[in-house]
Amino acid sequence: MSSLETNSLREITVNHPLWNHHFLTRCRTGNLSLPDVQVLAVQMYRFSKEFNRILARILSCCSDEAAQLVILDNLLDEMGQGDLSQSHPELFRRFTRTLGIDDSTLAALPTAPETRALIETYLRLPFQYGYLAALGAVCYASEGIVNSLYTQLYKGILGSTPLPKESLIFFEVHIDVDDSHAAKLAAVIESHLNNYDENIDMQIKQAILEAMDARLQFFNGIERQIYEQSRCNNKYLEHDRVSLSYAI
Repeated sequence: MSSLETNSLREITVNHPLWNHHFLTRCRTGNLSLPDVQVLAVQMYRFSKEFNRILARILSCCSDEAAQLVILDNLLDEMGQGDLSQSHPELFRRFTRTLGIDDSTLAALPTAPETRALIETYLRLPFQYGYLAALGAVCYASEGIVNSLYTQLYKGILGSTPLPKESLIFFEVHIDVDDSHAAKLAAVIESHLNNYDENIDMQIKQAILEAMDARLQFFNGIERQIYEQSRCNNKYLEHDRVSLSYAI
């Protein structure tokens, strides 16, 4: 696989409309409130918790032993290398607890349709396009964008409310580590495309695009929930004002 072909895969993510999303603009300008971050956190947790299943789904479809090892290494990192207190879902729960969302509440809150669609997109990719295309989506549309995406989210979160550093370790780990995951996955993909196959190339590109599109819809869902929550709060405030005026 030539550097030109590799760049063409990266360009799908770099040039995607996701980066112009209004919610990410608000993050970059530090214009999030605590309730906004709480909405984001619940839905991010839903996807993060399912990422192990996404990797396992790809692993179950993969016949190449070298690729299996890379996927397994990634999966073990997600699971804290066998220490569940350091697993990525648990690291994320440290964050949500600090936001005032206890574990039972977090488990009971619903998964938004847009978040479910993002999860289901990743879960179906290995069956629809094959394990190599699914790895392409994880490599370029997930691990490969995490540094940039989570840096922006991190800035928005820090601007919303003071938080202890230890509650943000989930973001710090992903910003620091996922570039390494992306590089290992890219090497697997490149090794299979040295003998260029236009059909496989198109499948990988399609999988990356669908994953990026689903991620954009995820943030549409975040903004929808924030808007609905704001409307609900305003409705209650208006009701209280009317009740107060009658009492006076």
